[in-house]
Amino acid sequence: MVFADLSGLFAILLLFAGVATLQFFYGRKLNLMIMKNAVVELEETIKPKDQLYTWLGGYVGFRAEYKIDDPDIDSVEVTLTLLPRQSILYLPISKLTFREDRLFFVLKCRHAVKGDVHAVKKGIYRFTKPIDNEFEYRTETASIDGEEFVVYYRRKEDFERILKHMKGLPVQGVKHISVTPSTKVIYAFVTPKRGIAEKVFPKIVEMARDFTGF
Repeated sequence: MVFADLSGLFAILLLFAGVATLQFFYGRKLNLMIMKNAVVELEETIKPKDQLYTWLGGYVGFRAEYKIDDPDIDSVEVTLTLLPRQSILYLPISKLTFREDRLFFVLKCRHAVKGDVHAVKKGIYRFTKPIDNEFEYRTETASIDGEEFVVYYRRKEDFERILKHMKGLPVQGVKHISVTPSTKVIYAFVTPKRGIAEKVFPKIVEMARDFTGF
């Protein structure tokens, strides 16, 4: 009876090991394909004169720093983080906490940024604060193309300016857009779908020029 129970357990373990192995190779291949496509699209869109990539854990994304020929923008940092599709154990947990792949743009401006405003899609931050010192800001809810955003701002004109720029963005994939004067940064957090970079990057460059006065 004991041997029968052990043989059944052993068969289950073998089956799980087989499924986990298949998931590893399939998930790794898929994530590598997503990263490759993202790199091609980013370089075609940003057109850097120099670039530096740092891989994050091999199959879960990368961080890139791009130098561009622009008198007003010092550098562009991009981070892509993917669901751990190669791990059958961690993937369900990651879907509960992060839910989806994520792409972050950080535009570092050469000149002073004249504005302090954040537009955050409702419900995306379930376990963390949407921004630091959120109670220091005024807040309003705005609907853009059917998507609800909470906008944190200090000046009404900044609220109106960020909404003007967001109307040209694919807001279904936009999670968070911000302008931060202390670091001279324009920031965008989006879902990394095909074609998103060529739609988002020109708009945040436009925002950088607007909020720095150029």
